[in-house]
Amino acid sequence: MNLLILGATGRTGDLTVREAIKRGHHVTAVVRSKKKLAIPEVVCHEGSVTDVALMGKAAESIDAAICCLNIARSSDFPWAKLISPETLISDAIKTLIQVMEEKKTPRIITMSAWGAGDSWKQMNRLFRLLIKISNIRFAFDDHNRQEDRLMASSLAWTIVRPVFLNDKDSSAYQVVSSRPPRLGISRQAVGAFMMDCLEQNMFVHQTPVVCSEK
Repeated sequence: MNLLILGATGRTGDLTVREAIKRGHHVTAVVRSKKKLAIPEVVCHEGSVTDVALMGKAAESIDAAICCLNIARSSDFPWAKLISPETLISDAIKTLIQVMEEKKTPRIITMSAWGAGDSWKQMNRLFRLLIKISNIRFAFDDHNRQEDRLMASSLAWTIVRPVFLNDKDSSAYQVVSSRPPRLGISRQAVGAFMMDCLEQNMFVHQTPVVCSEK
């Protein structure tokens, strides 16, 4: 398949791109700086993910899109300063919806987070309090906005909600329908799950929560 992947230079996006290429797919990416993308097989467009003309060019002849964007902070410290716009994800999704609806390319998979949307009630009070009082809240607010926009679109969306991303070397995951039994999932596993969803056409118009298998 020909895939457009947003967030390709991020920690999860990079692994998702590598997983897609390993499986034989052709990847196009839109990035702020080509210097940050060290995967030569990727067709790279440099610019903003909210630029409709650029996104339209990048989305030519694609079969599906995957979004791995997040609201970045200067470090993983919950109160670290934001280094990306507060509405980056939802603005990119708005642009992508417009482009994909115009081109009649419906399949899109996006990474959100456990705790977004109706999974908020699955979190305990401590996690919810941390999100509310720290800069983590900006990412959750924008995940909620992107989810709302996708659900209101005509696209065949899948919204993936990983449980607390980590950098472990594992592709194992499990999909849960209620409160996850384990807290954490590797970025590598999330990339593998999104590719499985795409290749097997799973979880269309659903919001699967994924955590580590063990």
